[in-house]
Amino acid sequence: MVREQTPQDYLDMRSLSGVNVSGDGRLISVMSSATYHEKKKPTAADIVVFDTEMGSEVKRFGGDGSRNHDSRFSPDGKRIAYLGKTGEKNELVISDLDTGQTERLVLEGSPQDLQWADSSSLYILMTEPEPAEMRERKENGDDGFYFEEEDRFTSIFLYMPGYGIRQITSGIQIWEFTVGSELVAMVTSAKPQEYSWYHTSISVMRRDDWQVRNLYTPEWRAVARPRISHDGKRIAFLESLWSDRGVTAGDVLICDTDGSAPVNITDGIERSFCDMFWKKDGSLHTLWTQECNYGISVYSRSSFSDVLVEEGTVSPVFAPEFQPLGKGYAMVIQDARSPQELYRITDGKIRRVSSENQKLRECVAYPSEVIRWESSDGTGIYGIFRSAGKDRPVVVYVHGGPTSYSPVAFIDRSTYLISRGFSVFLPNYRGSIGKGRKYAEANRGDMGGMDLQDILAGMDFLVKSGRTSTDRWFITGGSYGGFMTSWAITQTDRFTAAVGLFGISDWLSFHGTTNIPDWDSIHYNASPYSGDTFRKFSAMYHLDRVKTPVLLMHGVDDPCVPVGQYLQFYRGLKDLGKEARLLLFPREGHGFTEKKHIVMNLEETVKWFSKYSPQGFADEP
Repeated sequence: MVREQTPQDYLDMRSLSGVNVSGDGRLISVMSSATYHEKKKPTAADIVVFDTEMGSEVKRFGGDGSRNHDSRFSPDGKRIAYLGKTGEKNELVISDLDTGQTERLVLEGSPQDLQWADSSSLYILMTEPEPAEMRERKENGDDGFYFEEEDRFTSIFLYMPGYGIRQITSGIQIWEFTVGSELVAMVTSAKPQEYSWYHTSISVMRRDDWQVRNLYTPEWRAVARPRISHDGKRIAFLESLWSDRGVTAGDVLICDTDGSAPVNITDGIERSFCDMFWKKDGSLHTLWTQECNYGISVYSRSSFSDVLVEEGTVSPVFAPEFQPLGKGYAMVIQDARSPQELYRITDGKIRRVSSENQKLRECVAYPSEVIRWESSDGTGIYGIFRSAGKDRPVVVYVHGGPTSYSPVAFIDRSTYLISRGFSVFLPNYRGSIGKGRKYAEANRGDMGGMDLQDILAGMDFLVKSGRTSTDRWFITGGSYGGFMTSWAITQTDRFTAAVGLFGISDWLSFHGTTNIPDWDSIHYNASPYSGDTFRKFSAMYHLDRVKTPVLLMHGVDDPCVPVGQYLQFYRGLKDLGKEARLLLFPREGHGFTEKKHIVMNLEETVKWFSKYSPQGFADEP
C-alpha cells in the first residue's frame, strides 16, 4: 500500500553520484550520500561497490557517519582509492579489493578529487595546506588577515607509495582535471578566489615535465569537463554561460592539443550537453538533457546518432554524468515514478543495479507532466506541472541559477507541497538548461525581465489549458529563485503569498559582499557602477509596490548571498508596514543542510501558504 510523502522520506533519500567503472567492467562504485547532516558533523556518505554481472552489492566503505567520496578503481582493477573525512581529518584511502588490506594517509589540505597516475600512484586535487607559520600565528590570536590576499590555490599533488606526496602545480588554480596517457587536461584560472571560476581556461600539462600550457580561454563563458582522446591529440570540453560552480551543461567543443582553435560540434542543437567520453575508435559519446528528457548520442565522422532517449533525470541533477561500461553505460537515473538508483544500460535496455532508495518505493508517485507554452514574445518555454487537483492552490517553485533547471523527480523539496494539497508548477524559464546554449544564455543582461514574463505566461497557460481553476497562486524559490520571488512580488500582485529563500534583494550591495562578484556583472553584461541595470532589477527600490505577504528564510553564514540581502529587504518591508517575517538558520551557508533546519524549512513553508489558502491549514498526510 502506497502512502503520502513526508519530510522524513526526503531525509531518508540517498543521493547517488560519482559513478566509476573498473577497467574490466566487472565493478561499479558510486557515492551514496545522506540528504542532510547533523549539527557540526559532515554529511555522511558511503562508497558502495556493485558487481555488474551479479547485480549485487559487494563492498561498502563507510556506514559510520564519515564522508567518503570520489572513488576510483586502479587501472589493473585490484584496488580502489577514495577520499574520506571523519571529523576534521581528511584522508586518502586505498583498499585492496581481494584482501581488504587498507592504506590510510592523512592529508593536510582539503582534497576535492583524485585520479590514478598508474596502478600504484595517484594524483590528488587538493587545496594547498595552510603554512605552519600561519597556523601558529592564528593559535596565538594573531589572526588578522588581508582580504583576498591570503587565499590558497587548489593544486595537483602526486602520491607515490614509499615516497609520499609532492606538489605538482603551483601558482595556478586547478578546478578539475582528467588524466590521459601522456597529458593531464585541466580547467584552470589565474586566481584562487571563488569568483575566478567565471574566468577559466582549458590547459594541459605533460606528464614528463609538469609544464602547464594554456590551450583556450573564452571571452565571457566558462569551461568544464575536459576529456582527452585515446590518441592524446584532441580534447573535448563543455562551454557555456554558467551561474554556479559545479552546475555545468552547454555546448561541446573540441580542440587539438597543439593549441588549435576549438570547434563547436553542437552549435545550434537545442540540447544541453552534460558529459562525454572518447572511445578508442575516435568516436565521442555524449550525455545530454532536453526538456526533461535525457539521452546519449555518439558523435562520429562529423555527425550525431542517438543511442538512447528517455524521460527522466540523470544525477547529479545539475551536472549529470555517465561512465562507459563495456559496450554500454553506467549512470544514476530517476523519474517521476522511481527514486534515483544506479543503472546499467546495455543493448538499449535499462537495468537497475542498486537498491539504495528501496524504502521510498512505499511512497506515492505524484503526477508529473512536462508542459510547453509560449511567452509574451513568442519564445517557447517548458516546465513541469504536478497537479494535486484542478481546484487546488498552485505553488510556483522557481529554480536557482539561473543556469540550472527543475528536473523530473520522484521526490525533492517540492513534492512535500503536493502531499499537503498544493499543486506545483516548476517553470524552466529562459536562462535554464535543457534547450541548448542559446536558450541558457537568453536572459543575459535581462535577469528579472523576460524570464519573469515566461513564468507569468506559464501561469496563464495552466489556466487557459484547463489544468487549474484556482485563483490562489503562491511563489517560492532559493538563490536566483529567491531573487525572483522577491522581485516578482514587486512587479505583480498575482501571488497570494510568497516564501523567499536566501535570495538577492539589492544587486549593488550583493556585488560588494558576495564571494562571486563577477557572476552578476557577467550575467547582466554590465558594470554595477555604470548605468541603472543593477538598480532597475533590485527589489529594494520597489518596496512600495509590495502587497504580497512574504516569509523570508536565510542562512546566517551564507558567503554567496550574504544574509544582509534579506535583512535589508525585511527591514524595508516592515518599515513600510508590509506583512513580512524573517526566519534565520544559524550555521547554514547557501542552502539549508542540517536535518532540523530542512524540516523547519518545509513545514514553515506549508504553514505560510496554508494560512492564505481558502482551505486553511493543509491536512496532515
